[in-house]
Amino acid sequence: MHKYIKLTTCILALIITIGVTGCSCSKTTVIDAEGNSPSGDYNVLIPETPGTVVYSGDGVTIDASNVNDGYVAVKCEGKSNKIKAQVMLGDHSYNYDLASDGVYDIYPLQMGNGTYKVRVLENAGGTSYTPLYQAEFDVNMSDTNRVFVYPSQYVWYTNDTAAVQKSQELCANLSSDRAKVDAIYDWVVDNMTYDKELAAKVESGYIPDLEEVMKSKKGICFDYCALFSAMLRAQGIPTKLVIGKVQPENITHSWSQVYVDGKWEWMDTTMDGKGHKESDYTMEKEY
Repeated sequence: MHKYIKLTTCILALIITIGVTGCSCSKTTVIDAEGNSPSGDYNVLIPETPGTVVYSGDGVTIDASNVNDGYVAVKCEGKSNKIKAQVMLGDHSYNYDLASDGVYDIYPLQMGNGTYKVRVLENAGGTSYTPLYQAEFDVNMSDTNRVFVYPSQYVWYTNDTAAVQKSQELCANLSSDRAKVDAIYDWVVDNMTYDKELAAKVESGYIPDLEEVMKSKKGICFDYCALFSAMLRAQGIPTKLVIGKVQPENITHSWSQVYVDGKWEWMDTTMDGKGHKESDYTMEKEY
């Protein structure tokens, strides 16, 4: 088992612009290379958009049906300019790119309980945006950690995603969350290679494609963290994708916070602890 402070060679790069209760538990069967199913069916939480609480106007639809499970769904269609979605609670906000393709994006409600505002904005030229539509709704989650067991825009997966199937394969005979975390952490560290070429050319707005990451077994820190998060969330283990700064280099980086044994633990699958301790990390955003 890897320790969380083991040395691993890597280069860091992350360029990203952040400017009714219910859930879907879908069954999936995993088949290994020999044609066996190691543990039969298992449940993965997948967001739903049932349309029971919907706000819409000017080509924008906001499905707030399951906000008490920690997510909101937003879609836009019929716009030719760049679109952004903004999720706000009080003085805090998260900004996301939103395609105008009529397909829902899922955004986490990671700022806790309260009255949220979701705004959708259209580019008006340069860096200027004008509001298209907005809605407010109350969020009252009984467990705010639940936010981090669902897929969302930066950690997107479905039942058929290879990362989910690998997660189940690794954890098929494991009973404790700690054992599952250790197994998945070791697999990511042992099988992923840092992609220096991608790090040198990655552009603003980059979002991990977990299917591509699983095929290539390469990525930047954002990819490592999204993959680790998806594999753990598929086991029902709350996992945050965190973006912030690492000292003394003052580099932008992505790492993880995992809820295990009743507390949040810092983990970094990219650096694998190389020359750094938890106090070197400063969180700016979490997803």
